[in-house]
Amino acid sequence: MWVSRRTDYASRAVLALALADGGPLKLDQLAETTEAPRSVLEQVMPVLRAAGIVRSARGPEGGYRLNKPAAEITLERVVRLFEGQLAPIGYATRHEPDPCPDIVARSLRETWAEVRDATIDILAAATFADLAERAGRPGVRRGGD
Repeated sequence: MWVSRRTDYASRAVLALALADGGPLKLDQLAETTEAPRSVLEQVMPVLRAAGIVRSARGPEGGYRLNKPAAEITLERVVRLFEGQLAPIGYATRHEPDPCPDIVARSLRETWAEVRDATIDILAAATFADLAERAGRPGVRRGGD
């Protein structure tokens, strides 16, 4: 599975918010903490907000924060939001798979489905609380600090 830069930066942003105990972090703080371009974060944060993963508030005490506990947000959720289906090839998807030759249906499709399932299992098991714990809590600046 190949993950796009947008997915990587979105994942970093959610992780930074988890490390900040949910936020709030301003966009510039997120860009600095995640080493992601501000211009890309300007694109991914509204997608995360529309999906209910983050929320935002304006004003001096505003910024982005997690919309639910980090333990309830999985890496799978974020990756699916930006990447769509997680099957490595079209005929291994669960919903409306692409047609494939009989030789593939009898052999390769099952292996690609196993790859899909293993990928989903790994991403679904990785919560942002777990990832934040793994990363440690290196004092992320919040609010107007």
